[in-house]
Amino acid sequence: MTIRSLALRSGATSAEDHRVILGALLGSAEGEALDRRSGLFHDRGTADLSGSDMTATIAPFVVAVRGASATHQGTYLVASTEAVEVELEDGPAEGDRVDIVGVVIRDDTYDDSGETEAEVRVVDPDSDETYLPLFEITVPQGATAGEGGIDWPREPGAALAQSITDRRDYTSVAGGVVRVPDTASRNQMAEVAEGTLVYVASSRNLYVREGDAWVTVAGPEHEERRPKVVAGLVTHIVADEPAGDYFRGGALVTFEPGTFSETPAIFITGVSDVPGNLKEVTCIRRSKDGFTIRVARTNHTEFTVSWMAIERTEETIRAVKPPPQDQARDSAE
Repeated sequence: MTIRSLALRSGATSAEDHRVILGALLGSAEGEALDRRSGLFHDRGTADLSGSDMTATIAPFVVAVRGASATHQGTYLVASTEAVEVELEDGPAEGDRVDIVGVVIRDDTYDDSGETEAEVRVVDPDSDETYLPLFEITVPQGATAGEGGIDWPREPGAALAQSITDRRDYTSVAGGVVRVPDTASRNQMAEVAEGTLVYVASSRNLYVREGDAWVTVAGPEHEERRPKVVAGLVTHIVADEPAGDYFRGGALVTFEPGTFSETPAIFITGVSDVPGNLKEVTCIRRSKDGFTIRVARTNHTEFTVSWMAIERTEETIRAVKPPPQDQARDSAE
C-alpha cells in the first residue's frame, strides 16, 4: 500500500500502518526518507544496569526499535514499566563468552519466528533480526552464581566494570533534541542524520551534526571557543622625546593577569585632539601581558589611542585568512 493514514473513518488501519505513520513523529536516521532512529528516550536512570550473581537487572525505559526484517516494517515503541531481570548462562568451560543484553522484537509476520512479542533478554544475533543492544557483557570462563558470578555495578547508574560495555543508543521525537548522559554515548550514536541536535547532560553542551563531526552550538564548551576581546583607551598621550622636526610619544598597556595565555592580535587607532591631524601609531613589545604604544610623528598636542586585543583561536585565524584567489594574487605580485 502506497498511501497510509490513521483515523480515517472509511478505511482499515493495520498494525504496520500505525508503526509507519507514528514513525513520522520520531527522529530521522541517516539513510532513506522513512528510516527512523532506534534508541532509548533518555531520562535519569533510563535502562541503568545492576545485578547479582548471574542475573542482570535493567531499570525501566521507553525505547523505539526500527524493524529490520522488511523495508516498511515500521518502528516499534516499547515501554518497560518495571525493572527486568535477565538470567545469563554460566560461563563456558573454556574461554570467555560475550553476551549482548538488549530489547528484542519478534514479529512472525516479518521474521517467521512463530512469535509476536517484545522482551528484554540475551540477544541471539543469528536468529534475532530486530533488536536494540543495551549492554555487552563478558562472561568469564567457569563463572557461576556460586563462584561470584559477574562483576555488576554496585547499584543502578554506578560505574561499569571493564567486562561490561554500555551499548545504549538514544533517540528523540522528530525535530527534537536527543538527550544523552555523556560524551561517550554521543560518540557511539549510529546512523546520525545531518543536522541532528544532541544535548550531553554531563557537560551541559549542545551539539549539531555537520558531516562526520559534532559541532558545539551552545553550552560551556561553546563559550570557551569564543575568543576573548579586551578594549580600551589611552588618553592624553603627549610627546616625550624629540626626533628632528617631530616628537615621539608612547604609553604602556598591561592586561589583567591571566587574561590571555598567548600573545593576542592587537589593533590600535590614534585620535588627535585637533580635527584632521593624522597620527602614525604602532605597538611594540607585544606579549600575553600587554604591549607598548609608540607614536611615530606627533607634536605638543595631546591625543588619544584606542586599542583592541583579540585572542588568537583557530576560529579567528580562519576568519582573517584570505581566500585562495587573494593568496594567489598576492603571490603573483
